[in-house]
Amino acid sequence: MDQKKYTITTSSWKYNFMIIKKSLILSFMLTPFTILSQDCSEINKKRVTRLQADIITLASNEMEGREPGTNGEIKARDYIISRMQEIGLKPKGTDGFIQAFTYSEGDAAIQAHNVVGFIDNDAEKTVVITAHYDHLGYGGSGSKYKEPSQIHNGADDNASGTAALLELAHLIKNNNIKEHNNFLFIAFSAEEKGLLGSKYYVMNPSLNLNEINYVLNMDMLGRMEPGMALTVEGLGSSLIWESSLKEIECDAFPLTLKKRENGPSDHAPFYEAGIPALHFWTGKHDDYHKPSDDAEKINFRAESQIISFIEALILLIDSKGKVNFHLREK
Repeated sequence: MDQKKYTITTSSWKYNFMIIKKSLILSFMLTPFTILSQDCSEINKKRVTRLQADIITLASNEMEGREPGTNGEIKARDYIISRMQEIGLKPKGTDGFIQAFTYSEGDAAIQAHNVVGFIDNDAEKTVVITAHYDHLGYGGSGSKYKEPSQIHNGADDNASGTAALLELAHLIKNNNIKEHNNFLFIAFSAEEKGLLGSKYYVMNPSLNLNEINYVLNMDMLGRMEPGMALTVEGLGSSLIWESSLKEIECDAFPLTLKKRENGPSDHAPFYEAGIPALHFWTGKHDDYHKPSDDAEKINFRAESQIISFIEALILLIDSKGKVNFHLREK
């Protein structure tokens, strides 16, 4: 090394240091979006491993189909709580991580449980990320299966979305970025009974609804095949959504964008309360609401790419401040 080439005066050192410092700051600001646009097409093996562990556990026979009010739902609830604790989320239910609620089914009163965890960034607004974890148990009226009752494991519907929620919590908690929003992660129960968990939460929120910036809901993310599109619904709930989604560079899959704001999943009650909300899903399939919706049919690698896309959207929107609600004319 030629030492003379690296001899500089004090004044020039200060000048060059300021340029380097500004460059590093700019590089840091841009890095999350650049990396994430690349990672959307790449496969993160650790992410895939975590998804496999969560979906296989939640969709196991031990959970007995996660029907609200059953031991299977309790086991799934406790597993989600343990994962939220492991990730480092703070409890934000009414009893630790739990928000219990009761609904009627015939003459029976059924108690179900939302699971709520929080990342506090001392921000004014909070992003809510949701997925339902309940399913059909041994079948019942919601089943498409006409043979004798069997466990409906609901790997895609919606162990896949619940695992995505946990993975996003892990990524946001460990990305070494202090975002301009707080993050609330809610695993709803009784979605299959008519969005009862999300409706209850909106009526009995653990934080003021005025503090919510927007909602991202994930329901059935596990069955993407080559050439299949990721469907995003709810674009009508804010004028910022379409341009923001198209701003993300990702060639892993095409997008199908729909304005429908109040589709049959847990984002709908938030929209009805005047909160911008999106729903991500990969569509129905032949195993929908059947005992054959099992973990071995999940495309874990594709789901990991979808999560990278959603993570990129979260970081992109974080720089844009408040997402304004739009009430679309019907």
